[in-house]
Amino acid sequence: MKYFCLFLTILCFTSCKTETLNTNPDTYLSESDQKNFNYSIIRYTGRLAKKATHNTKFDNKFDDEYLALAEASNLAFYYPDAKTGELYFAITKIAPSLKLKKTATVGKLKKDASGNIVSYEEGFRTWKMEEPELLQKTELLFLKYIKGEDLTPYYTKNSQPEFYIEFPDENTYFDTKNRIWVSNISIGIK
Repeated sequence: MKYFCLFLTILCFTSCKTETLNTNPDTYLSESDQKNFNYSIIRYTGRLAKKATHNTKFDNKFDDEYLALAEASNLAFYYPDAKTGELYFAITKIAPSLKLKKTATVGKLKKDASGNIVSYEEGFRTWKMEEPELLQKTELLFLKYIKGEDLTPYYTKNSQPEFYIEFPDENTYFDTKNRIWVSNISIGIK
């Protein structure tokens, strides 16, 4: 009887094991495809090109600048959801800092049969961090994001003294229609 109970316990642990999601971009995309993916979203995840506005950022005259931004970014995590057709991504880029630090932008999108982006949403952006810490925290958050879990415990107001998600926050949200981050705070500039 003792061995039977042990067998049932082992069976339960092995069969109750949760599915591990493979989020390694190399599993799904070649190096060239990863670069193309980065370029396809850099006008959203990157800063605006010099002299560009959100209305003009897709103009061909800015292609070289956006290509350079895409090449300086890295697709850290990627997951194509076969059930929904959504492509989840976490892209990192260098952030202004005295030491080398990066931020991560995590989101999801859908493409049509021609490869055009038909829906795009950024779920969150992280605080700038040194790369080992950034990758560790982003992986944790990325898996929660894919599974649709609540990320509010990782918002700055809830995560002290740790820093995870810079925004969204109580003042900043992602506008899915215009595909930009928007703040509801008016900044008085003199």
